[in-house]
Amino acid sequence: MPGKMIVVAGPLPPPVHGAALITKRAADTLRAAGFQLAFGDTSPGNAPNRWRHHFNRARAYARCGRAIIRHSEAPTLYLSLSGGYGLLYDLLMVALARWLGKTIAFHHHSFAYLTKRSPILASIVRMAGTNQLHITLCPRMATTLSELYGKHLRTVVISNLAFIDLPAVELRNCGRKFSSIGYLSNISLEKGIDRFLDLMARLRESGSSLTARIAGPCSDLEIERYIKRRASEIGGIEYVGPVYDDAKVHFLSSIDALIFPTRYVNEAQPVVIYEAQMAGIIVAASSRGCIANMVPEELLLDPSASDLDGIAKQILAWEKSVADFQTALNEADRNRAGLLVQREDDARKFVDLFEVPAIR
Repeated sequence: MPGKMIVVAGPLPPPVHGAALITKRAADTLRAAGFQLAFGDTSPGNAPNRWRHHFNRARAYARCGRAIIRHSEAPTLYLSLSGGYGLLYDLLMVALARWLGKTIAFHHHSFAYLTKRSPILASIVRMAGTNQLHITLCPRMATTLSELYGKHLRTVVISNLAFIDLPAVELRNCGRKFSSIGYLSNISLEKGIDRFLDLMARLRESGSSLTARIAGPCSDLEIERYIKRRASEIGGIEYVGPVYDDAKVHFLSSIDALIFPTRYVNEAQPVVIYEAQMAGIIVAASSRGCIANMVPEELLLDPSASDLDGIAKQILAWEKSVADFQTALNEADRNRAGLLVQREDDARKFVDLFEVPAIR
């Protein structure tokens, strides 16, 4: 029936990245709750170069527009917003949806337009009108969105926890020594791979015998060569390549702490942090986007991960003292228990948003 119909517009894998993964999982959640879905996949796919990327993206949004028109009876458009100039395409989808009288639920995944005001997003907000819904990832995102684009906006906070699978990882056991740190991401300099390697070099200089494992697809061949060169120079570092599904579970099982020194401007609420925490793993990360709400204050790096002294000192302490490491693991277990409760609450809250007439 039309009231249970939703058009889902946003990137879907491939390639696999945070926004695409969350869009897919959000759709799976709505389908499991009994909603009928139509899709407008806006992903450009794995384009070999920049021009092909833009061509594929324009074509994907054209197909998305056709899906919106084809399902004109659907009262709701769920739109996963882009972070940069892709917002121009989103503006066209918003104009089309409003012309058809649809209500729009915007899902925000980026801080790019929250670090400074974006004229494009401001146009989207004006075009959509006052009665649309804005799904944000943390209180900071909701507050900043309202401050920059209008106090009238209807915002709701639902974390990415609602959309992640529980990794089937055996939790850390008592008496286990701290022996390995890890890095997992779509690897680039923006995502801080150089700072992770700098940290390992600093630990080596301090006499550490820790090993490190790096996982994820490289943004280009130059980055892969850079990792292999520095890994050879530092020693004790393994690059395992992209990991998904069981391979990701195995990777998480093999490390004691995840270090994520990102400086990515769009960084919002990285799924990898929650995945590691749900596996009972200690996480240290840059204070960007919503990360300050995810990681304990003492394990936050500065937004550019320019100062590694604090985390290096902490890692050395865990390596030297099983008791100190066990204290950190106990805290990680308590955090995991809280996240499990939040995950269920957020998933239920997300579905409730789309119940008629809740979204009206």
